[in-house]
Amino acid sequence: MTERRIAIVGTAESWSKAPFADPSVEIWSLNDAYCLGLPRVDRWFELHPLDRMVFRAPGQKVVKASAIPPGSFLRPHGHVEWLKQMATTIPVYLQAAPDDTWPVNARRFPIETVEQTFGTYWASGPSYMVALAMLEGVREIQVWGIHLATEAEYREQRSNFEHLLGIARGRGIRVVMAETSPVLTHPWRYAYDPKPEPTPNPLADEWKAVQKEKAALMEALIAWPKGKDKSRALARWQRLRVIELDMQQQAAKRSMGGTLAIKPIAA
Repeated sequence: MTERRIAIVGTAESWSKAPFADPSVEIWSLNDAYCLGLPRVDRWFELHPLDRMVFRAPGQKVVKASAIPPGSFLRPHGHVEWLKQMATTIPVYLQAAPDDTWPVNARRFPIETVEQTFGTYWASGPSYMVALAMLEGVREIQVWGIHLATEAEYREQRSNFEHLLGIARGRGIRVVMAETSPVLTHPWRYAYDPKPEPTPNPLADEWKAVQKEKAALMEALIAWPKGKDKSRALARWQRLRVIELDMQQQAAKRSMGGTLAIKPIAA
């Protein structure tokens, strides 16, 4: 095993604590995390199909989900051009083999080799990055800015990411996490420690109430008498959707808060 150390950097708040100033640690990042202004990076991964991307207009910060075609991926304006520019100096990994318009450092991700070694269970980009790091024989993998805790999609990805990190630990690789990352953590030792009392969560209670009201309102609208005015019911439905979105945003902000520190996970 070599003495190489890498840091996989995502976009959750702890990204800013990554060891950018330590030249002995390689910085690997992905997708459009460059929008955060990463001080440096040594490898980039964009494993989503480039021909299924839609791009925000210059200066546009918000894009409605309804405006993104199913199966497409939203990226900033100029994303592909940025990747090509980076490929002039560092390795840039893509899903498909790049054509002749790409610089020499652009390359196809070795998915066959990765799957031959680790199987076909893949649910996140960072998991592929961990797998490649293991294949290259690194001795330490740090994880910053990858919490996988804000939306349903990321909650689905977390178990796969933890699976790969577990394999890394089993291979004797040192794994280092941000202290506030929920990955590889649990609030108590099952069976050995007392189960903590539930922490009051007004946001969760409000969420349940909104979901209950939405379900009841939907049933009422389905059975709505023909010819009866339902404008007030529809207005309430729209209001509930706004409340729901606001709560999602609050939950996302809370999941990225807190004081950060290094949390080493012994191999």
